[in-house]
Amino acid sequence: MRIFVYKTLFIFLCLIISFKLTFGSLIGNIEDKVYEISSKEKVNLLKEKVREEIKSSLEKDNILEKEDAALISTFFRKISKEIKDAGY
Repeated sequence: MRIFVYKTLFIFLCLIISFKLTFGSLIGNIEDKVYEISSKEKVNLLKEKVREEIKSSLEKDNILEKEDAALISTFFRKISKEIKDAGY
């Protein structure tokens, strides 16, 4: 019985270590990226990029391609229909 407990603890410890080495590093990388994106400087940088893109798109004659306009139009009609069907 004692050997079974030791083997079980050893296997459990190996599983924990392997999990930390594989998924733990991946999760750590993802957390670092989320913290990096959510920093105040990055948020302000992203806001500026969005503003610049909006300004440059407003200077163009056509913002959307014909295919994109058709897709967006269809999407809006479908949303509108669902809202009306829901009673709002």
